[in-house]
Amino acid sequence: MQVGRLLIAVSLLAAQSAMASDALTGTFRGDGRACYGALFVRPKTIEWNASFFKCGPTRYKVIEQDLSGEHPHAAFKIEDHRKRCGLAVIEVSRYSEFSWSVKGYPTMEAYQKREEPGWKDSADPARQIALCGMRKE
Repeated sequence: MQVGRLLIAVSLLAAQSAMASDALTGTFRGDGRACYGALFVRPKTIEWNASFFKCGPTRYKVIEQDLSGEHPHAAFKIEDHRKRCGLAVIEVSRYSEFSWSVKGYPTMEAYQKREEPGWKDSADPARQIALCGMRKE
């Protein structure tokens, strides 16, 4: 019985490690008044430094990812709430050959409902997102 539990635990750890190593990583640079700075997605931490805020470095969990095709994307849930700087989720997606969209959501709910009427383009501060066009180095 103990050996079975140990094998399950080791399998889960290996799967989590594989997910982290297969995650979208890299350095993304932003320009302009609000977006000047960089997003660093590393195998175990994420950090977003922009003109008006600093997030991380902090651990993350990949909550959505599709790296296939011409428009790969990934979403990262920030694990360390003390270093969130008002963001719960950071989403990265490529929308052209050289350009990436980086979005920061204040809550998991805002991320989950991002396409629903009343949430998208809402004036409610709890629903507003940070949005920057960036280029990947």
